[in-house]
Amino acid sequence: MKLQSKGFNYYLSLKTIREYQKVPLEKRLLWLYQLNFLRKSYPKRIINLQDKFREGKI
Repeated sequence: MKLQSKGFNYYLSLKTIREYQKVPLEKRLLWLYQLNFLRKSYPKRIINLQDKFREGKI
C-alpha cells in the first residue's frame, strides 16, 4: 500500500514546544484570532491555493 502525501509537515524541537507552552493561553488565542482575521481579507484565489496546498493537491 502506497502512502499518499498530503499537505505539509514540519518538525519542532521539544525545546521549541516547551517555550511556546510558556506563552499565556490568552496570547496564543489572540494570535490565532488575528491570523484568522487576516486570512479573511485575502483574495479568494489565495485562500483556494492555500486550501489546495493543505490538502496536498498542489
